[in-house]
Amino acid sequence: MLSGLQYFSVKGKAPPKENGPYIFMFNHESMFDVLMLAGGIPYYINAIGWEGVFKIPLFGFFAKRYGAYAITHDSTDKAKQTLKLAEKILLEDKDSMVLSPEGQRTITGKLGEFKKGVFHFAKATNATIVPIGLIGAYRANKRTSWIINPGRLTLVFGEPISSDLFSDMTVEDLRDLTKEKISELLV
Repeated sequence: MLSGLQYFSVKGKAPPKENGPYIFMFNHESMFDVLMLAGGIPYYINAIGWEGVFKIPLFGFFAKRYGAYAITHDSTDKAKQTLKLAEKILLEDKDSMVLSPEGQRTITGKLGEFKKGVFHFAKATNATIVPIGLIGAYRANKRTSWIINPGRLTLVFGEPISSDLFSDMTVEDLRDLTKEKISELLV
């Protein structure tokens, strides 16, 4: 598919909706990430995103209408409250979620530090984690620029990590395993 001066492709498939809910975790490269995720996951999912994007005039309006949850980077207590509210989506509504364990777009193009909060969230909900690698989005649009460079965008689905596999893991071990799985998708 060709859109936004980008050729977009998907490798692999999202797991069947009826086997969810899932937490889709991805490397956060650019503003194209949202479009890539929406184009690659064939069913409704909710999202948790940085509160700053909700202030962007058009994008923020649509994120609020979509029902995405705003999370802060400034207060661990507020972030925990948001994640607690978002648990309802997985546990009661059985809707999947998408979120970035890095918390923000990369500045260097390299995979950043993974925050522990999302893995506490995964363990609390026992939702299957689906690793996703996004390739080409950083080159297409860097965080520090509004310039769009034409090229190729690829979304790669990894093997799901079920709660059976991580129930006995520490939060840190689950974080490290997920980062390793996403890293493997980026080569």
